[in-house]
Amino acid sequence: MHKLDLFLSNKALENTDPEWNPQFGAELIFWGVVRKIEKGKIIKGIEYSSYEDMAYKIAKNMSDEAFTKFGDHNAKIIHRIGFVPVCKPSVVLRVSTPHSKSSYQLSEWYLDKIKNTLPIWKKFI
Repeated sequence: MHKLDLFLSNKALENTDPEWNPQFGAELIFWGVVRKIEKGKIIKGIEYSSYEDMAYKIAKNMSDEAFTKFGDHNAKIIHRIGFVPVCKPSVVLRVSTPHSKSSYQLSEWYLDKIKNTLPIWKKFI
């Protein structure tokens, strides 16, 4: 069993209630927040854009690949689109797995895939 939900949103990201699953004993939540300094320069925020249709197709492939590598899990990615100011979250990743070690490994794997595979681009403002 594996599931990945991807949401691209132009609304502010907020904390959500846990989504407990009786099969999983570990849930990890990662918040990615816009930093004030990027590449040595002070910024006001980041403007995100995406190719949404392709992002959803790639997310399905990511989910299948993650299942092959890590086994049973649930994951949710919520990524902001549009302008995100400094000190505000641009991405939330929630991962549930049977055990804590696999939650950390899977979270790191998904974060790498988000940055390097999903068609989401950023422009420093």
